Amino acid sequence: MNKAQRLLHILMTMQAHRKFNLKELTEEFGVSKRTILRDLQELSELGVPLYSELGVHGGYQLLRDRMLPPIHFSDKEAVALFLVAESLKGYPMLPFEAEVESALKKFYHYSPPSTKEKIEKLRSHVLFHVQERGLDTPYLTSLLEASLEGRIVTITYEAEKGTSERDIQPIGVYTASGLWYCPAYCFRSREHRLFRADRITALTVAEDQSRRIDPPGYDLRDWFTGRPSGETAELLIHLTRAGAVRAKSDPLLAEGLTVHADGRGCVRRAAAISDLSCLADTLLGYGAKAEVEAPALLREMLLQRANEIRELYAGAGG
Repeated sequence: MNKAQRLLHILMTMQAHRKFNLKELTEEFGVSKRTILRDLQELSELGVPLYSELGVHGGYQLLRDRMLPPIHFSDKEAVALFLVAESLKGYPMLPFEAEVESALKKFYHYSPPSTKEKIEKLRSHVLFHVQERGLDTPYLTSLLEASLEGRIVTITYEAEKGTSERDIQPIGVYTASGLWYCPAYCFRSREHRLFRADRITALTVAEDQSRRIDPPGYDLRDWFTGRPSGETAELLIHLTRAGAVRAKSDPLLAEGLTVHADGRGCVRRAAAISDLSCLADTLLGYGAKAEVEAPALLREMLLQRANEIRELYAGAGG
């Protein structure tokens, strides 16, 4: 039995017996006490939660509920896992980023040479490009943990209109076009709102947790399939052929998009009034490829932005 196999069997033995002593391990694996101590030290460095007790009835113990049992992967399954990992590398920050990196290092370390060779070839032939934003999201993991545990958090948020402090109850986090978003119930506006994770500059757990309002089981699927909360308006946006092609991959316009036989399209859906400003910024980039018919407020927002740009460039020429 080679070293890698012995380490795996030691881990399986610990999972089965929980508590053991050096004599038991040396007899079972036919190696010296010194070798077993080195193996236990290496397992500990790899993150196995070992606890030692001194005395006649002492020994080593695996802390409960801290480790998964050994899992065997086929060659294709191992490569597939690294393919998923490669798809996440374009994001400068991830929830539980350090833990993801640690898990991948362990996985790669114990993979056979043939699997490692396939993984390295994969890295040379598959690339997942994510638009680089250069924006930090230091509270991404805290937002995700708050959503998992149903906690209310107090955040400092930098919006276009200024900085504010508010209590929110996160639903979860998701990423689109290189940015991280956090849908949450906002106790200040008394409705569900969408927050950019990179605009959250401070976060603490709120002292008052008695105001939780989301029912158990409310998650991101409910957020995306449910109607917006608060005051809403009906959108009607006409798109040229080029605009419809672009809208298919636009998270703000893909919902409610209908593409006609001639390639042109239109967007019909309800939108929260509080989201219209963000939508106006997005539509401005479409130029003449998108025309808003309704609501009137969104048309006014676009006209105001267009006038601001016109005045900027009209005065630039002197």
